[in-house]
Amino acid sequence: MPTTRRNWNQNTFSRYKKEGRGSGEGSDYVPWIKVQDFPSKGWSSKTPGWKTKRVHEFPSNHELRTFYILEWSDKVIDIREQYPLIDLERAQKIAREIGVNYPTDKKSGMPYVLTTDFMITQNVGGSEEYIARTVKPSSELAKKSVISKFEIERRYWKELNTDWGIITEKEIPLVLANNIRLIHSDYYFEPTEDLTENQMLAIALELKGRLKRYNSTVVNITKSLDKDLKLEAGTSLRIFKHLVARKEVLLNMNVKIDFRKITTWDHQILNDGQVVSL
Repeated sequence: MPTTRRNWNQNTFSRYKKEGRGSGEGSDYVPWIKVQDFPSKGWSSKTPGWKTKRVHEFPSNHELRTFYILEWSDKVIDIREQYPLIDLERAQKIAREIGVNYPTDKKSGMPYVLTTDFMITQNVGGSEEYIARTVKPSSELAKKSVISKFEIERRYWKELNTDWGIITEKEIPLVLANNIRLIHSDYYFEPTEDLTENQMLAIALELKGRLKRYNSTVVNITKSLDKDLKLEAGTSLRIFKHLVARKEVLLNMNVKIDFRKITTWDHQILNDGQVVSL
């Protein structure tokens, strides 16, 4: 539940509101806190999203890995990071009820706006459902300051009838997250000066055919296709990753992916919406 620690006062709060932070959905959403607002800890990430078509910002590896899992889920339709508990009156009232001091800026006295790491929109039986999730290392959960902030957060979302929970590294399937990371940037495989969209579609079709016909590794098949079509080295492998990201080629994502070892017997290809075993 991060809070920004830089020049927090009424003017900053008003500026954030004017910038639209914490509002919008999908590509229009603006996180309440951005990476540059955090004190530098030497690590941060900005990652283009599949579902939202905007850049997501994460201050920790745990949050980035959680994001990858959410991207892969067919139920999730929107991901909003650093979602604010914007009703300060409600949040401060909860703090008084549980007997803790609500966090405020020492210099200005302005109460901080606490945030939930993820507000997730899911499609459940054709209806939209919102769930709030906070990501925290398990080693942090015994700290009194963390516990009190989590209790404010839990009660806040309960009053708004929103399911809330904590995700630690123990709940993040590391192999799956790392596999999604390998293919994530190839979800949008854009045309280039050398390849039009139609040419890319033709290469993808030829690649699918070769994956069915030949008993070999993915790397060998994609290298051969690059050579035969006089493509830049790695082009066909990127298209393979694109097909995996789009779930047109299915891999066991719970086993560590090594493109040098994956063979045509290790995956399936979707044809007209149907799974075809190789």
